[in-house]
Amino acid sequence: MMSDRIDLSLEVILVTGAAGSIGRELGLNFASKNPEQLILVDISETGLFNLIEELQVNHPKTNFIYFTESICNPEFLNFLFQNYKITSVFHAAAYKHVSLTEQNVCAAITTNIYGAKLLIDKATTAGVRRFIFISTDKAVDPVSVMGRTKKVVEDYLVFKQIENNHIQICTLRLCNVYGSSGSVVPVFKNRIASNLPLEIKGQNIKRAFITVDVINQIADWLLVVEDCAGIFIPKNPKVFTILEIAHQVLKETGVTSVEEYPVQFIHLPNSEKQEESLKNTSEKAIQIESSELIQIEKKKAQHFNIELLEACLLAAKSYKRDEVQSLLNKLCY
Repeated sequence: MMSDRIDLSLEVILVTGAAGSIGRELGLNFASKNPEQLILVDISETGLFNLIEELQVNHPKTNFIYFTESICNPEFLNFLFQNYKITSVFHAAAYKHVSLTEQNVCAAITTNIYGAKLLIDKATTAGVRRFIFISTDKAVDPVSVMGRTKKVVEDYLVFKQIENNHIQICTLRLCNVYGSSGSVVPVFKNRIASNLPLEIKGQNIKRAFITVDVINQIADWLLVVEDCAGIFIPKNPKVFTILEIAHQVLKETGVTSVEEYPVQFIHLPNSEKQEESLKNTSEKAIQIESSELIQIEKKKAQHFNIELLEACLLAAKSYKRDEVQSLLNKLCY
C-alpha cells in the first residue's frame, strides 16, 4: 500500500463526521499529505475545535477550512458544492451506537439515510470524482436500526452509480476500529478507572477489529486507484472474543491480576449478533493485490424503491416511530 508518497496536491477533499473517530483520523492523515484543500464538517463543536487545534499544531501549512454544520441541511450543502471545487468526499458522519439508535430510530434515519442521500445527490451533480461512504459490518443481514440505515444507503449508492457513471461511488464497509470513541475499549478503560466490573454482552460474542493505520492506508489507496467504485471490505481484520479484548485492556491499564478482575456477563439484546460478518453468503469476494482491501463483486442492476424511501424519510421527519420501523424493515428486505 502507498503511504506518504501519494500526491494530493490537486485534491479538494471533504470529510464529513470529521470530529468522530474515523473522520478525525482521515482528516489528520490527509492533512499530512498537503491536499489542495481539506474541508472538515461536523456538528460537534468541541470535537471539531479539538481537531482544529491539533491540525494547527501538527500541520500548520495545510490549507483547511471547517464548518460546524449538519449534513442534513440542504442549504449548507448547496453552499458547499457551489463554492468549493470538491474532488473527493469521505462521508463518515452518522449515528453509530446500536443501543442509542434503537431508541432514536427517527433521528437515526434522518441523519444516516436522509443526510447521506442529500450528500450523494449533491455530489453527483457537482463534478465530484469520488464518493466514499463509510459503512459497517452491521449492514450485512442487519438486525439493528443502525445496521438497517447503513444497508439502505449501501443499496441507494448502487442505484446512484448505475445512473451516474461520471463519478466513482464507493462503499467502504468496515468492522470495529480498535479504541474508537464510545467503543468497547474506552468503555472498559473507564470502568477499570472507576474500579467497576467489566460488563460483556453474551458469553462468546466475537468482533472483528482493524487499526487506524489500516484505515489510513485504505483511504490513501481509494484516492489514487483508477477505479474505486463498488463495495470494499478490509482484507485481514483480527477477530477476538470480547472477553479477550477485556483481558487485553486490563493488561494495557496495568491491572496485575487480570484473571481475578470481576467480569459480568449480561444479556445480548436482539439488536446485536453473536458475530458480525463483512459480507453475506451471496456476496463474492475479489482479492486485490498489494492492498488491504477485498472487493465485493459488483451487484447487477436492481430496482430501488424511491417511493418507499421517501415515505420512510417523511415518517421519520414527523416522528411516526411505528410507521418508520415498518418502512425501514421493508426497505431492507
